[in-house]
Amino acid sequence: MRDYDIPRPRRGQYDDRRVAGGLPVRARGERCGVSTAYFDGTPDQLGRIRTWCCQASRLDDDLAAPIILAMNELVVNAMTHTASGGRCGRVKVSVEALPGEIVLVSVTDDGPRACRPISLPRLAERDDPLSTGGRGLRLVADLAEKWWWTGRPGDSLTVWALIDPHRYLDL
Repeated sequence: MRDYDIPRPRRGQYDDRRVAGGLPVRARGERCGVSTAYFDGTPDQLGRIRTWCCQASRLDDDLAAPIILAMNELVVNAMTHTASGGRCGRVKVSVEALPGEIVLVSVTDDGPRACRPISLPRLAERDDPLSTGGRGLRLVADLAEKWWWTGRPGDSLTVWALIDPHRYLDL
């Protein structure tokens, strides 16, 4: 058998989605109107993620502000509470424009950190105004029409937020 007759091995599912040099890697969306990218799970990527999110939403800066803020909070949560914030961590971010000028954003993490308890997204109680954390997901809940998470505990989780950029916010 000649060398050129040997079939090449199939590519892995995620071979083309590596983050190289801190630059985002675009992924092909499953549906029309979906923009998806992978970013390193480091804090210096937050500015790039916000810029990408604004461009992916295709909205003016004023209308994109609640979308960018919600995306930023979801990414920070992924970096803080999961393996996405560890060495070689990454986050997958998606923005989808839906009919009626509604925007669906999602952030997928790398799963739980090793040797740490598994944590799931949940809203913190509003009781303690002096607590140092627990406001990020509460802010997302206030910005979004609806938010939820999918996945299995102990595996990668995706947090979703459905945002109407034209909604009046009374925070």
